[in-house]
This record gives sequence, C-alpha cells and structure tokens, in this order.
Amino acid sequence: MATEIFLVETMGDALRNTGYKNIESAMSEIIDNSVQAEAKDVLVIVSEEYNSTTNRNNISQIAFLDNGDGMDYQTLEKCLEIGFSTRGDRKGMGRFGVGLPQSSMYACPRVEVYSWQGGYENCKMVFLDKNLIDAGEQKVIADPINKKIPKEYEKYLHYKVAGNGTSMNYEFTDHGTFVLWKNCDRVNPKTTSFLFKRLDFALGQKFRYFIHEDNCHIRLIQHQNLDFAYDIMPNDPLLLMSDNYVLGNPNAPGEIDPRNNKGCTETIFEPYGDEDHPDGVFLKIIKYSDPKTYETKESEITIKFSVVKDIFYDQTAMPGDPGRTRLGKHVKELEGISVVRANREIDFGQFDFYEDTNQPEHRWWGCEIRFNPELDEAFGVANNKQHVELHSLDANDYIDDEVKPVWLQLYSFIHNTIVAMYNKNKKTRNNSRSVKDVVNTPTSTIINSAEEKDGEEGGTSVEVKNSTPTDVLIEKNKEALAEQGVENPTEEEAINYMNNKVNITYANAGKMAGLFDYSFEFGNCHVVFNMDHIFYKTTLEDIFKSSDAKVAFELFVASLVKAVDETNLKQEEQNDNLIARWNEKLRRYINEQQSYAK
Repeated sequence: MATEIFLVETMGDALRNTGYKNIESAMSEIIDNSVQAEAKDVLVIVSEEYNSTTNRNNISQIAFLDNGDGMDYQTLEKCLEIGFSTRGDRKGMGRFGVGLPQSSMYACPRVEVYSWQGGYENCKMVFLDKNLIDAGEQKVIADPINKKIPKEYEKYLHYKVAGNGTSMNYEFTDHGTFVLWKNCDRVNPKTTSFLFKRLDFALGQKFRYFIHEDNCHIRLIQHQNLDFAYDIMPNDPLLLMSDNYVLGNPNAPGEIDPRNNKGCTETIFEPYGDEDHPDGVFLKIIKYSDPKTYETKESEITIKFSVVKDIFYDQTAMPGDPGRTRLGKHVKELEGISVVRANREIDFGQFDFYEDTNQPEHRWWGCEIRFNPELDEAFGVANNKQHVELHSLDANDYIDDEVKPVWLQLYSFIHNTIVAMYNKNKKTRNNSRSVKDVVNTPTSTIINSAEEKDGEEGGTSVEVKNSTPTDVLIEKNKEALAEQGVENPTEEEAINYMNNKVNITYANAGKMAGLFDYSFEFGNCHVVFNMDHIFYKTTLEDIFKSSDAKVAFELFVASLVKAVDETNLKQEEQNDNLIARWNEKLRRYINEQQSYAK
C-alpha cells in the first residue's frame, strides 16, 4: 500500500528545527529574497510586548518590508512551499527554495507573506502556521487572498527619514513584499537594543557589498520607538572599505568608534599582493564537475587579501598589548576567511587553511574567497546557504580524480599567502616609526619651548641628572626608547630623549593601578599613562580621537608632574602620597559615575 512521503501533521517540528546558526542567519534569508527581487530598500521592523515570564518587554514580531519587484499570483501561492524556487538559473543568490518557510519557522510559529505589483491596492496574502499544521487544520498553502498588511505597519509604506538638514523618502506602494513573523519565540537576544547590536555587525558583514555599492539599503527600526532606527553599514572583515562600520584614527591607533567614526577616517588594513597584483586581488581557475552533465568545466573565482597598516600595529602605534585595545578586540571578531557567494557572505571561518589560530598575528590579516552559484556543488553550499564544505582533505585519496575538491585546489596558494601575511605582521609588530616620532612629540616640543623661556630649572630630575653617571642615564633612556619600539637606539638618540623636560608613554598597568605614574630616574620627568584605568577607557579614549585634545590633556598632566618635580626635594613623600590618593579617588569617582549611568 502506497504511503505519503511526508505526514503534514508532523512537519511542524521538522520545519522549526532547520539548523540555522542564529537569528541573524535566519533573517538574512528574508533579506536575500528582497535583494534578489532587486529591492532598493529593506526595512526590518522589530516590535516588543510585555512578557509575563521574563517580566520585561521582549521581541514579539519582526517584519520585513521591501520595494522589490513583488510577487505575481502564481509565485505568491507557492512561496511558502518547501522546495519551490524561481531561481533555477544559478545567476542570483537564491536557488534552493527553502529560505522563506524554513527561516521563518525557525523564528516563529506563524509567518504571513504579503506582496503586490502594479500598486498597493493589489496586495495579496498567504500564510503558514505551525500550530494549525499540528492540529491538522492546515494541510495546504491556501490560495492568496486580497488583504492589506496589518494597519499598524501601513505607515511604513511612505517612510521618511529626516536629520542633519537632509531627508530621505522610502516608497513601497508601487510594488513590494511584506513578511511578518508573528509570536516570535526563538529570537535571541530577546530585546531590541541587543538584537540590533548583533544585526549591525552580522548583516553589515553578510550584505556589505550590496550596501557598499549602493545597491540596497537595510534599515533597522524599533516599532514602538521610531527614533531608534538606523541604516546598516558595511562591516568588511578585510577592513578595506572606505565607508566601513569601523575606521581608524592614526592619532589614536588602538581606539575605534563603530558606526559614528568620529575622528576615524582611514581604512585600517591595506591590500596585500605582489607586483602583478598590487590590489591584493587574485583570479584563480577552479575545475568542477557539472552536476547535470558531469562534464569537467572551469569557473573563475576571486581571492582577496589584506593586512593591517603599520600605523595601526607597529610598536610606536601600539606600545602595549594590541589585543587589549578596542581595535584589537574588534579584529579578533573578524579573524578568519570570508566566503562570498554572488556578492553575499555565506560562511566565515578558518576552513583548515591555516593553523595556530591562537596566535594574535592572525587577527591582523584578511582573506576573502568569492565565487558564483555555478560552483555551489563544488563548494558544498548548504540549501539554507548557511555554510560551505571546505575542510582539510588528504590529497592521496583523490590522486586518480581528474577534478580535485576545491579545498585541495586552493590550499597551497591560500595557506602560503596566509603564512607570508602572518610573518609580515610579526615583523611589523617588532618595527617602529622613526625615532623622531618618539623623541620629538608635539607635547615634548611644546614643554621644552615653554621651559626654556622660563629660564632656570631645579628639582628632583635635575638632581638625578647631575648626580648619576651619564653612561647609566644613557642606558636607562636607551631602554625606554627600546620599549617604545625604537630599534637599537643610539647614544645620541638617548641623550636627546633625556633632554626632553617631560616624556610621556602609555602602557597596560592593570585596572587597579592609577591613571598615571611618574618617575625622575631618567634625568627628566617620565609620565606613564595607564590604558587599563577606567577613566582612560570611559573618557580619554574618546577625547584622544582628537590629536589636539590628546596633546592638551598630556600638557595638563605634564604640568602637574613638572610642578611635583620642582617641589619634590622639599616634600617628596607628601607629593607621592597626594598623587596616589588623587589617583585612587579618581578611580572610585569614575566607578561611581558608571554605576549611576547603568
């Protein structure tokens, strides 16, 4: 007796357990459809309502509105069928026909799809409801019915953004699609602010090319607070895009200001190539077997490499641990290889192309593999476009095969290039800029000029300089220069450094240490700012994005230490106790400020 291949009543749970990595990946499937439909604009609208279980407002609905081509009647009636697809030509991002129903069921038990062409008055709707499937009440996708989108969302059909003297109008009435996820019960994080933070990073990375090339705008909106809304920015893991989510400030190399980029205007990485490929872009031919004819064919892929610029990574730029800076933490999240299919990133990871993943130098390079959908089988693209099959293989297992797996075709080139970039980063890290950048800083130049105009000078540093053998002082100053990345400092460079009235350096001294420490043992005033101090983290990092502000604050502290220097002979212990007490009070006060802010 013949039996059904699928029992509809048991399909609900299967649909909800579809292997998506996270909510960002599921949401990306809906945005894929919008981009494939040539939508210029996509609104992602998130609603919250009170949840008695958590005693707080949690995300209850997520809506997607686009001004793409919209679906005709035949397409709309089939769009929620498993396996239906209009993308059989392999030219676009779609193809597998599972994205819309599977991603929707991952997030919620009910999805409604509205679409219109030739004007919003032609809007029609279909739905899929897991609870109705379980109850045996929904066995088929019903024919599309004439129905407008829920009234609470109609205001977005004519959406306007105004600010900074400019405005932008979004129009969705001529043609478009509206997807509504209802009763969301698998959305994590559960609050809008945390979800937006995740989406800001993930969607910006996945759709960076569409955003960067101005082919599509993706805007996040909090439904209950329309002021909480912003456009997704490109988040390029190669850190090469000039409009990137994170840019750098050479005057404060370890600091970043994601999204705002106040004072940050320069790309942090640069292309890594050779004389023939200065843009870091390499074209490679991949052999593959046609899945229908089994003929051996060839397809061109693009591999792009990038490495950190010296001004953001050498010892002059990063005198402390680069990994502990905000930039270092950001690049850690982007360590790996990006795999891009049809301009959309579908996977990111190591893929066994390199080892020693715990080595910090691996954070500071980028690699991207781009291919067209004709290579889907060769790359092992999953039907939900969540990952590719790239992993270590034994070449001996394929020695007789005319067409080798993609990983074997790419391994030597990618692995060797990564090794070369890794070694370059190690060398860069050990380098420093000119000793002039360390000795003749703007702050030291200003102080030297001011002190020379004042005439006579006395104090502890002068006494140390007069009473300590010159060769001892020179060695101490050589060591200080070496710690800042100056290679093999000369005696003349050490003397010039010692002759500065005040030298300022930066270090990671721990959260419990003071904001700054000082010493006169070098024959001058030596000030060390603690980059782990809470005041540095919460305030100075932002202030130092302006080079003028950074110099001004250094002068502020230097003037205090110089005053201590000139009175220290009389009250050394009192001065030391005063500064230590001041440092402790500052730490406590800023901690208290942070508790109020929470």
